[in-house]
Parts: sequence; structure tokens; C-alpha cells
Amino acid sequence: MKGRECYGVSGDEMIIVDTGFISSLFKISRLELIKRHFEAEYVVIPHAVFEELSKTVFFAELIQFIAVNEDSLDEKHWILVKKAEIEIDEEKLGSGEKEAISLAKKHNALLLIDDRTARSVAKSENVMTATLPEFLLDCKDARSLSKDDISIIIGLLEEKDFYKFKKEVLIRLKDCED
Repeated sequence: MKGRECYGVSGDEMIIVDTGFISSLFKISRLELIKRHFEAEYVVIPHAVFEELSKTVFFAELIQFIAVNEDSLDEKHWILVKKAEIEIDEEKLGSGEKEAISLAKKHNALLLIDDRTARSVAKSENVMTATLPEFLLDCKDARSLSKDDISIIIGLLEEKDFYKFKKEVLIRLKDCED
């Protein structure tokens, strides 16, 4: 089982991505993994996430993938910006996380998010989440990434994004067959 099936998400349901998740994969030039793994025509970022990303040093490069409305979606522009009313009242979260959770809840969508507090709030709102390590494990289990691919991605995330993997997750990620 892979992608949408693993998370119980049907083909017409949204995949919503938070700032940290999209940022991590973009920094290592692996953003397309999301689209490919979920066999999605597009993924969604909330407007507040777009605003957060607009403040990054790599935004000028990232903007080439972004569509501001559904009419501008195409093969090249496959990250759709969507505005959502914030329904989450948790002061520990940023506006991007609040909007991402609200949007995922409204559309019964999978939310790709790493922040522990945000995931906890999302789960309390019955929003299905996946962290970057969970996503990579799903890619591994679906055999959409080889052992070499996984090792390269781990190294790049650690080097370029200073991503910290738990020891047991690293063991599970690296313990795969080609």
C-alpha cells in the first residue's frame, strides 16, 4: 500500500502541506516526492503558509511551483495556495499551523506537518497527519525510494536542513531492501 491508500485518503481528497515540511524537501531538491508519492495532480498550502514561505531565502525559486488559484494549476504549478478561516484557537501555534489544521479539518485532508504541538492539536481535531520521517517510511514501504535514495535524502536533510532523526527512525529508514 502506498501514498493515499496508506493514509486512507481517496484520489480526490486534498493533501495539505505545512511550512516546515515543504521547506525541508525544497531545500534538498526533493519537493516532487510529495506529488509523486501521493499520485497527486496538486497539493495545497494554506495562505498563511505561503506568507511564511515568502519570507524564506529560497522563495524566489519556490514560487515557480505555486499556483494562486485553481485555474493556474498545471504540470509546472502544482502547489495551490488556499485561504482558510482559522478555527483553531491554540496560542502555541503559528498562523500557518492553525490555518493548515483548519483547512485539513474542513476538507478531511491529510496534513503533512512536523511540529509536535501542531500534530497534537491536529489529532485532537481528528485531522490525520504525517511527519517527514513517516512520509519517508511510507515511501520506503511502497518501494518508491531505494535504499540509496533514502540514505541520500537522510544525509541531505541532516546537512542542508539540520534535520534530526530519532535513532529508531533512522534504523527503520535504512533497513530496507532494494
